[in-house]
Amino acid sequence: MTPIDIKWILEIAREAGGIALSHFGRTEGTLKADNSWVTQADVDVETFLRREIESRRPNDAILGEEGANPMPSSPVVWAIDPIDGTRAFIHGLPVWGVSIGAFENGEPTMGAFILPVLGDVYYADGACAFYNGRALAPPKPELDANALLLVSEGAFKRLRIDYPGKTLSLGSAAAHLCYVARGSAVGAFDHASIWDYAAGAAILKVLRIRLRYLSGRPVDFEELYCARAAPEPTLASSDLHFDALQRAFQCVD
Repeated sequence: MTPIDIKWILEIAREAGGIALSHFGRTEGTLKADNSWVTQADVDVETFLRREIESRRPNDAILGEEGANPMPSSPVVWAIDPIDGTRAFIHGLPVWGVSIGAFENGEPTMGAFILPVLGDVYYADGACAFYNGRALAPPKPELDANALLLVSEGAFKRLRIDYPGKTLSLGSAAAHLCYVARGSAVGAFDHASIWDYAAGAAILKVLRIRLRYLSGRPVDFEELYCARAAPEPTLASSDLHFDALQRAFQCVD
């Protein structure tokens, strides 16, 4: 299996970010059949990334939010989200980005998430995680009245959140995971698809932060290769705080 070059991932991520930024504030969204948004930026960025990956690594499989996604059979699988946070993108808000993640034999190993408006780049090379070129250490956020818990928009509809700290939704699952990796948030709750998790999962993994289902079961990423949403909501946090955060979510009857 040919090693993956993290410098190449960062190069195409930055170029993809430039393509997305060229559309920012200049494109309108349309609703897809699943009631999610898509823009011409999503299409252009995914087309570019698929072409670059297929040219460099023709034997790898690719899963992308806007393309056809046959069930992959190769040991290396790429999951790309051309614009993670499309709703924020459409409304001119800055927290959106391009997510590129690689799985090797079902495990997240490398990935990059770039937020072009903010100029931020998060990535993992399989051994270390980085934020704007600075190595990240496993964070140790306090769970107190000011601790930030990031939640998906839909969480307010499906679950009641009894949490002593602050909750916030930024509209980007990948950004949420990166902010947990950085220690800005104590946890991130979402219910997303493989391309939303890919880069963030690789970054969290090297920082020893687990991505688990709300039930406590570890996420089986190969289970998500079918390109449907995860079978249940996910919660990313340190082992220290997982149980307390898990108890904060209560089903709404």
